[in-house]
Amino acid sequence: MKKTKILIIEDDPMWSIFVESIIVESNYQLIGSTNTLVKAKAMIDGLEPDVLISDIRIQDSTIFQFLSDNTYVNIPVVFMTNHLEGEMYQSALNFPKSTYLAKPFHKYTLLATLDLLLSKYPIENKESEQFITVRGKQQQVKKVMFSGIVWIQAEGNYSFIHTATNKKYARKKTLKSFAEELDSRFIRVHKAYIVNKDFVKRIDLGNQSILVGETELPLGRHYRDELEELLDLHY
Repeated sequence: MKKTKILIIEDDPMWSIFVESIIVESNYQLIGSTNTLVKAKAMIDGLEPDVLISDIRIQDSTIFQFLSDNTYVNIPVVFMTNHLEGEMYQSALNFPKSTYLAKPFHKYTLLATLDLLLSKYPIENKESEQFITVRGKQQQVKKVMFSGIVWIQAEGNYSFIHTATNKKYARKKTLKSFAEELDSRFIRVHKAYIVNKDFVKRIDLGNQSILVGETELPLGRHYRDELEELLDLHY
């Protein structure tokens, strides 16, 4: 069985060694460890880790902005920190496909956290991962992975794709036609909206709304069956 590949980002040498030793002795595969974000980018692009274990503060920066700017938000990540409060706590809480641990922690706490994270966000087969093609600002063709699409909005004969990296792309295709290209992780919740079930955070039937990522969208009364399926998955 192929082992899950782990990359560690930690600028404290003692903690880096501690976490490395845990992964080496586990059923996971340690593919590298780095103490700078510059090296982290090169290693993520080159080694394609399945999971990141990262301190929140790396030198004079935080990991949140780095992951968002480099479109790494779809990589499951375990955040580590000595101090988790205020804005930093909220950022960790809202980051997609993530969890966090307060230092110090026991090795079995880290392994249990990894197991739970991956049970919630299984590693996809990258070779068969599906995508759509869109046009960038310079009319270049770009791939947008299904796993990175948060929601899709219909406006006339166009559909607007909203991604986990806060990008927005337009395609000249009706929402009904677009839905035929998507897989089972997508569900129509309104005549004008399709959402990715992996990003649903809250469903409010009383107010007829759904929180997808950080965006609140309306729910359509005619999509009751789909909503009940979604409720079964999240509650």
